Amino acid sequence: MQIMMRSIKLLVIVTICTAIGLTSCTKNEIKYADFEEVTSSEARIKFNYNIAYSANPGIQIKLNGQRISPLLTARYPYPGGGYNTLGDSRADYLRATPGKQEVSISIPKRGTLTDSVVLYKTEITTEPGKAYTLHLTDTAANTKSFLTQDDHSIPDSGFVRFRFVNLMPNVPAVDLYYGGVLVVGNISYLSASDYFLRPILTTAAVAWTIRPTGSAPTSTALATYTSANTFLNRRSYTVFATGYSGRTDAVRRPYVSFFLIK
Repeated sequence: MQIMMRSIKLLVIVTICTAIGLTSCTKNEIKYADFEEVTSSEARIKFNYNIAYSANPGIQIKLNGQRISPLLTARYPYPGGGYNTLGDSRADYLRATPGKQEVSISIPKRGTLTDSVVLYKTEITTEPGKAYTLHLTDTAANTKSFLTQDDHSIPDSGFVRFRFVNLMPNVPAVDLYYGGVLVVGNISYLSASDYFLRPILTTAAVAWTIRPTGSAPTSTALATYTSANTFLNRRSYTVFATGYSGRTDAVRRPYVSFFLIK
């Protein structure tokens, strides 16, 4: 059904008032679209939200002061979700006006769109006809973000495209393995690997694993994740390492997770 909907390129408009169940608020609309529907005068943006407070409060994302998300909690690529994340598994982005934009992350006052506590603010610059992900991580005064431009070309049949991002604040660099094979190594905090291709699976899926750079392939992993959904034919993914090494609670422990770019 999802593939069928994409083939006819539906444009879905979601009203925030409905999404968050408020009885009265201004009519803010979020527009979702396949990349082909975005004109050369528009940009697209996704927010990979990983600001992981222990209490894990529900937050809102605002763009130039306008709320553009429902309440989110940590490990949520919005819109679209991902694998080993919250949300679903669509390759959705938000349409955005190109140029300089202010992004803010805040806890709203209960039942309103008004900021109660602003957790983070930053500015991003986007270009028309391009798609981006703003990755957000850590907490309090150490909160950081960085912007990646996403490749929306489609891989050849039989292949899958990946990029690996390190969002682990207390791990200087991370290696990514598939099974016992090093796929990409020495990805420093707040940076991304080059894109790389892998053939689709011809056997059962095995574990994706992250380890501190320099660790032996047989050493204890920071995190693992196994799913055949991470090898869908001609799809493009961002793989990201998040959480804190040494933590064991569900919100802040290490994860290796995925979201669809295309």
